[in-house]
Amino acid sequence: MKELNYNGETYHVCTDGMEQTTLLRDEEDFMVAWNYLALSAWKTGAQTVAFAIMSNHIHEILICRDSAHADQTIKIFKKMLSMHLRKKYGLTKILHRTDDCISLIDDIQYLKNCIAYILRNAVCAKICAKPEDYRWSSYACYFSKDRSEKTVPVSSLPFIQKRTILKTGMNLKDCPLRINEDGLITLHSFVRYDIAERAYRNSGKSFLYYLGCCNDARMEYELTCQPLLNVSDLDMHEIVAKYVKNRFKGKNISDLTSSEKCSILKHVFFSNKTSIPQLSRILGLPRKLIQKILAS
Repeated sequence: MKELNYNGETYHVCTDGMEQTTLLRDEEDFMVAWNYLALSAWKTGAQTVAFAIMSNHIHEILICRDSAHADQTIKIFKKMLSMHLRKKYGLTKILHRTDDCISLIDDIQYLKNCIAYILRNAVCAKICAKPEDYRWSSYACYFSKDRSEKTVPVSSLPFIQKRTILKTGMNLKDCPLRINEDGLITLHSFVRYDIAERAYRNSGKSFLYYLGCCNDARMEYELTCQPLLNVSDLDMHEIVAKYVKNRFKGKNISDLTSSEKCSILKHVFFSNKTSIPQLSRILGLPRKLIQKILAS
């Protein structure tokens, strides 16, 4: 996306929702998740463009070096949140059962639609009537005239306060993020609202137009099911082979058991612009089996 002129690649990252489990059960949980999103991005050097925190999953747009960088960032977030959920509710390894969908955003139109889709997530879930009514998203930082807020640097907090408010033992000595009186890391200190605003050509009207006309069902399909462009079997084979070697300690695709192939299906599908027929050709699995696993 040369039009936006920034370093790195842009990814839509989503943790799969756990339909039968509510992970975030009260306001404190949402605040903890909010701060962990900011801290995990700062820890890895990723940049957050947009996000929405739901009770059983999160959506965010990150600028990262590559998909591995995005994967590292979401894994740190999940590890931190898992520790909080274990201490508070006794939930052990619950986030280990969720997959992460990481999709490259390489088109300005796609970026605008994706931002709108994320900010409308609570509307789509019928939690609120308008995106601005949902507190736990980055909506409030875009095209905001008044960005003044009483804040203090996270790095200036005494160790006990860092533990109590941010619920982390992370070394925050050089952390540039700021925190407000409510105990939330401020949107304007960790969200690249300028990138989102430039995507809409610095037009608040354009931003509101996209939020109003976004087709949620269509966007969900495009974000999770429909590849944006075709990648040749040769190129996709190289991508999958590299992932397999990293995941299975040097193994080739042909060395994998059917069970191992099935275990990587969702990651390969959602992290790359591939299709069920192409996955079938590369992994040697029946199309119906792949479709069934992806739908589960």
